[in-house]
Amino acid sequence: MSMIGLIGLLVAFAGCLISLACLGVAHVLHARGSLERSDAFAWGGRLAVLVSAAALTVCCAVLVFCFMSGDISLDYVVHNRSDATGELAWLFKLSGLWAGRAGSLLFWAWLIAVFSSAVVFATRKDTRPLDNGAVAVAQLVLVAFVGVLLFSEENMPFAVIDPRYLNADGTLTNAASMLGMNALLEHWAMAIHPPTLFIGYAGLTIPFAYAIAALVVNDDSPAWVERSTPFLMFSWLLLGVGIGLGAVWAYVVLGWGGYWGWDPVENASLLPWLVGVALIHSFTIYRQRGAFKRWSVMCACLAFSFVVLGTFITRSGLVQSVHAFEGDPVSLVLFLALIVLSLLAGAVGLLVRRGSFGAVTASDEDIDSLASRDAAYYVNNLIMVVFAFLLAYMTLSSALPEFLPFGGQALSAGTYNAVARPLGIVYCALIAVCPLLGWRKTEGKAFAKRALVPGICAAALFAALMAYYLMVLLPSYDAIVAAGGTGAEGLLEQGPSWYYNGLAVVGLAVASCLFFNAAFMVARVLRGAGKRAGAAGSGAAGV
Repeated sequence: MSMIGLIGLLVAFAGCLISLACLGVAHVLHARGSLERSDAFAWGGRLAVLVSAAALTVCCAVLVFCFMSGDISLDYVVHNRSDATGELAWLFKLSGLWAGRAGSLLFWAWLIAVFSSAVVFATRKDTRPLDNGAVAVAQLVLVAFVGVLLFSEENMPFAVIDPRYLNADGTLTNAASMLGMNALLEHWAMAIHPPTLFIGYAGLTIPFAYAIAALVVNDDSPAWVERSTPFLMFSWLLLGVGIGLGAVWAYVVLGWGGYWGWDPVENASLLPWLVGVALIHSFTIYRQRGAFKRWSVMCACLAFSFVVLGTFITRSGLVQSVHAFEGDPVSLVLFLALIVLSLLAGAVGLLVRRGSFGAVTASDEDIDSLASRDAAYYVNNLIMVVFAFLLAYMTLSSALPEFLPFGGQALSAGTYNAVARPLGIVYCALIAVCPLLGWRKTEGKAFAKRALVPGICAAALFAALMAYYLMVLLPSYDAIVAAGGTGAEGLLEQGPSWYYNGLAVVGLAVASCLFFNAAFMVARVLRGAGKRAGAAGSGAAGV
């Protein structure tokens, strides 16, 4: 098994290098006008991408086979196997693939290869230099992952088990039999949570790859946004599902008393999700109005860099968490290099292409009025990115020098809540108002007409919520504070009573508006779709 896995890694690494070489030559030949030879090299590079994916599939299959069959010839399998029994035993055995550091890196590399293959497949009938460039960038990221697996002893998943762990008859010694998967991980949510997160992480490589490719080929059209949007949406949704499953595990297994505790590993997964929200909105403006070009490119780079930063947090050993991996210096260097290089690639690329990656006209990037949908999208992006940077800083604060704000301190959940609550309320208010605004500038009469009925319904709901707040929630708050203890300390950390309860009232008002504005917007969309379907049916009947 060890030899098969090692050969698979070698083939995958060679495939990555060959694909990079072929796609690089194809780009040069295309620039020189030798289209036929360029297409031939591009075909070879794309084929090598599929070979890398197939080789990594074999590598993952080897580990899965060992976990399922009880093969103990690999050191990684012995340290991460599950001895669980019952209906879900197969799921816990399968989750051994991503339970440890080396296996999770292999699984992540395989997912990047799968996404690269998906790009190759999706663009096979309409291949552009842009697509080949994106595939090349994704393969460059894959080279880093496979290289670490191959050339780092700590991250090699196919190392043979130390003979000291085996008895003369080939069975595990008593000491070795105690090794295996942490019992806390043997839960259905935890078995599904990591792979969904990894899918989201790996998928965000594709928008980044297309952004860098667009800079390389100097194509500022919406093509790269259109190509990468499906990958962005799928990855962002899976990342959200993974975060939710992790919250369920933390609540049920760890007994935190809640679904979210601002643990460093939790924060690590939230960082790219937040920037993903900004990226989705930026792509919308890019497609519809040809604006936010530079920001979209940089935001794609930020999303990828936050993915890597989140992984750095969980693997560096700089911050403590109940479910972080043990750090190793090779991973530390790899992820730091990826963070720096991804941001540099975007910044330098935009500097070089500043003449083309700008606004179509001088006014396209300008915001004419703060009371407009353009401004709402801009503020949306600003809030999400600022929150991501604040969250990253606070998560890493315990590892920062003491002369910096919060330096050397492990912040409590109350401190995080004190920052997140007002930002969250402002963001939800923005979402509630945005559908009522117009592009460029909002006319007062049009806004009043759109807001009248949802506003009346929201006022009624707010009145009901306020009654519940005054009769139940506020007395509960006062009772907890009066009782003292950790509960009172957690509430008081978020500000004085007037501030905490003031935010609660504003939050209820915003929630009421958001609920009915969203409901009426969905109703308008469904009504419009029904009218279009009816018109199409009438037209077909007339024909």
